[in-house]
Amino acid sequence: MTDKFTKKCTIYNDIPEDGVNDRHFDRFVIDKCLIYGGTAERSANGTIQNIVNAQTVITKDIEHYKSPLEYQRLPMDEKEQYYTAKANDFIVFGEVDDVVTTSLEFRDLQDKYKNNGMSITAVNPYIFGLATDNITMTNA
Repeated sequence: MTDKFTKKCTIYNDIPEDGVNDRHFDRFVIDKCLIYGGTAERSANGTIQNIVNAQTVITKDIEHYKSPLEYQRLPMDEKEQYYTAKANDFIVFGEVDDVVTTSLEFRDLQDKYKNNGMSITAVNPYIFGLATDNITMTNA
């Protein structure tokens, strides 16, 4: 069988202000990714359909994943070893080293990689201790 999880993606987490730390943006390169796209029906109302171009990133890099709540509780120095994923985070389809420190730079990053990345709208962690465990992130 061919291993399809061979790509790398770079996720930029938009971390809100928490009373101690200002809003900031964490970057992490995720290994073992599969990237695919297609169309999806977002909603149907009688005879009107809204078809959107959906993109999905599935990763088997579950050992570095933390839920948003777990990630928030990590000390700052440990966050470099893990990633999280939630709505409005941004994924670049590939390994990039752009540094983002402000909301303007985050917007510029999204514009720069709009044809090679996506803003996450849904995250589904499927972690059950099986060989098929994965994290699925989509923009549909």
